[in-house]
Amino acid sequence: MLPLPLALALVAAEPDPGGPRRVPASARPLTGAPSPLPQPPRRGVPRAAAPASGAPLPLQHDPVARDRGDVVDRYAPVPTTGMNPMSVFSESRMPRTPSGARGRVKPRRKRDSNHRFLPLPHLSSQPSTGLTLGGSLNYSYRRPGEEFNRAYLLAWSRVSTRGVQDHIVSGRLRDMLGRNEVIQFGVWISLDPVYPYFGINNHQNLAGTDLTGPYNRMRMDNYGGWLTYEHPLWQLHRPDRPVGTLRQYTGLFYYVDVVQGYAHSRLVEHDPNLVGTYRRGIVRAGLTWDSRDNDWSPREGSLIDLTLDTAGAYTGSTSGFGRVHATARNYWPLGRSGFVFAHRVSFDALWGVAPLMALGEFGGLFPMDAYGGAFVGRGFARRRFIGNIKATASAEIRFTPLEFRLGRNKLGLGFEGFVELGLVSMKIADLFKAWYPSGGPGLLLIWNRFVVFRVEAGFSREGGALYLQSEHAF
Repeated sequence: MLPLPLALALVAAEPDPGGPRRVPASARPLTGAPSPLPQPPRRGVPRAAAPASGAPLPLQHDPVARDRGDVVDRYAPVPTTGMNPMSVFSESRMPRTPSGARGRVKPRRKRDSNHRFLPLPHLSSQPSTGLTLGGSLNYSYRRPGEEFNRAYLLAWSRVSTRGVQDHIVSGRLRDMLGRNEVIQFGVWISLDPVYPYFGINNHQNLAGTDLTGPYNRMRMDNYGGWLTYEHPLWQLHRPDRPVGTLRQYTGLFYYVDVVQGYAHSRLVEHDPNLVGTYRRGIVRAGLTWDSRDNDWSPREGSLIDLTLDTAGAYTGSTSGFGRVHATARNYWPLGRSGFVFAHRVSFDALWGVAPLMALGEFGGLFPMDAYGGAFVGRGFARRRFIGNIKATASAEIRFTPLEFRLGRNKLGLGFEGFVELGLVSMKIADLFKAWYPSGGPGLLLIWNRFVVFRVEAGFSREGGALYLQSEHAF
């Protein structure tokens, strides 16, 4: 058998009876690799034009061709790019049939941008609970072209350095029934061994160890859940402004409160009748108005809610009571300066035999401790003033002059200043007999107008407090 170079030379040197043959342009490879060598028709079949996909066709065999093994099987011209002829990028790669799973190439699954998962750490602090650490997992589903998340689910777990635990799983669904409705649900577990109790309607000035000592502590454990439904009644469309929506609001809530007192504490000495287990089954109805441009860090618009609660034996409650609550939150951009003026006005009134938890919180869309704490009455101790009738007015100036882009994300840095005024009493006629003003400065860190961290110093007549929270006060 002749060496391959000599055999190729002999084949190329034989005269072609038909004269020199040029390879048609249609037969040249699309990639720019060199064309097959011209060969006499008697000895071989010219390579067909490469298909549109770029894959070469199998080489043909001529039964009378000289030295078939060398000329046909080993023939693989080296491309001008210098690639190995067996490379997957080479036009002249010798084909082979894939065998088994090794020959199958799985296409990479395209990520569905409609579904988003966001794990977030949690860090907060206030004097009554200590430093709280934890985390949350956020999930959202939004269809292309839609303004709001169709589904939003949240699961968080938090534990503080003073043993306070807070665990919540909640969800919000929009337009699942095709009526532009909002359905919210959740389950809540709270274990608090340092729950504050300063007495009911106690207006005496307290400071120092009178506020932080064990005398004003008890244990409160809460277990419960909720289901709410909001249905739009009317919408207001305004040019270059967020759409305002008036909604009907209905909610069902059920909680079990376990109250325990410590020896020689204020609760055991003055109100031992409050120790025990209480059930709160609540039916809530009302109206809401929402024209905010953002749920988490609004710069304009309003959020107003008016609700009425009823509870009794027919709802599974230990005692019968009722509540009326109204809160108006408004946000105004101050021209083009970047400053935002935000204010909140709330009124909350209870009647009947209200349980201890209800005496020390505001109702409405977002129940919160009152009066005193990280969200209302900043500068006073948590739940410092409790009673049947509560009112508060808060105002903030927010400014975020610095914004940085981190990839697709935006981080804003700013500051705020706030003032608050609170009123608490057992009777409406006594509401204006005691006033509780407070205020202070704060720093803001806002991630994509979704995650808000605020560090605030609040000051009141009974001292001051430092707060670190993962959302705006309102």
